[in-house]
Amino acid sequence: MFNRKPNKNWILKSATISQEKDNKYYVSVLFEYVEEVSNVEITDKIIGLDYKSDGLYADSEGKVCGSPKYYRKSHKRLAKLQRQLSKKEKGSNNREKARKKVAKLHRHISNQRLDFLHKESTRIANLYEVVCIESLNMKAMSNKGFGNGKATLDNGYGLFQTMLEYKLLDRGKYLVKVDKWYPSSQICSHCGNRKHLNLTDRTYCCECGLELDRDINAALNIKNEGLRILMSA
Repeated sequence: MFNRKPNKNWILKSATISQEKDNKYYVSVLFEYVEEVSNVEITDKIIGLDYKSDGLYADSEGKVCGSPKYYRKSHKRLAKLQRQLSKKEKGSNNREKARKKVAKLHRHISNQRLDFLHKESTRIANLYEVVCIESLNMKAMSNKGFGNGKATLDNGYGLFQTMLEYKLLDRGKYLVKVDKWYPSSQICSHCGNRKHLNLTDRTYCCECGLELDRDINAALNIKNEGLRILMSA
């Protein structure tokens, strides 16, 4: 089954065969092609996305996309299978069967996450001409020192960014990355005033009268900064 069929002018560069821990084989095919991207007329189809550690993102239109948290939902079942695996005798057939069950569940969780991220990234790429995000290092953010490593890995935001990038490029559209040090959560999206927020502050309250969800306010700032970067390029 093919997710996408190659065009006649695409050049086949490589085919990589891999075997997963569940003993299933997969083939990854790499093609090379040249495609001219026409200039996109900047319209109102622009959106900013702010990463949410307890979900996926909040956008500049006031919507929040949560994460199904597939790993967390399957955690008890996975822990049970791993306990059963640890009790099996090393080198036995029963241990190999138990190992395959664990690997199969891991693969199932991964496929669920991939399906969700593909659908959501395709939806955004079809709807918007310009998508603005922060250039976050998700590997660093998943570090145990931050206290939310499992949640960060479970929502798959890093992979979501990659999907957005190539899907927008294929459609002749733009993904604009705002510097990760840009203080999107500290700036008032209405008047531009700047204030420091603690991690526990979930609402941005400004002297100008703005009261807005912290993440949505940040998404608006990411959109505005992304548009500035695009127009100045």
